[in-house]
Amino acid sequence: MGRTIPSFRQLLEIEKLGWSCFKKELPTKMDKKAFDKLFENAELYASYLSNAVNPIPLESVMMGTLFHNYKTLLEIHKEKAECDSLNNDITIESKLKLHLSIDNKPNGKILFDKTCEKWQGLMDSIHKEYKKTLLKMIFEVCSYSESCSKIINDIDSESCITYMFFISLLIRQQKLISTMGKYVNDTPSGTKLGKGITLLDFMT
Repeated sequence: MGRTIPSFRQLLEIEKLGWSCFKKELPTKMDKKAFDKLFENAELYASYLSNAVNPIPLESVMMGTLFHNYKTLLEIHKEKAECDSLNNDITIESKLKLHLSIDNKPNGKILFDKTCEKWQGLMDSIHKEYKKTLLKMIFEVCSYSESCSKIINDIDSESCITYMFFISLLIRQQKLISTMGKYVNDTPSGTKLGKGITLLDFMT
């Protein structure tokens, strides 16, 4: 009898177990909880990520977690207007490509196309509102720095391109989180986070 192919959720558990030694060596309970949260966040999108047909489960874990964190950061700052303005599902991608062309960022457009192609299965299966947010997330990375996009595009290996994209996205999220921390420390107690500021204030 042939072996049963594991489900994507099972692959996530296998991947998590593979990092158990790493988790064990994390210095604090908070770090360990954060590690578990990474996989929990990815599992929220398991039904979508399974359609990405990605042979490397860790890439899907990273994409799911980064997407969830991006959504969370948007929600914190109530920055949904730009996403909501892209209300025609058929033209979302073409509108973003047009923005890249207008901004004269050919390398950004190439990276955008490559990334969308790699995650096409995810794009096709994901909920409409999630798709808008996912495309916006990819667009922001690809339009951020033409020099960075060129370096990523020049790498031959598809895996390297994916990891460079993830690193670029992580840098942007970390920059936002660091700035949020600075904002909280510089404001009087009782001031609500995000008052009078927009997500774009953190992205420059």
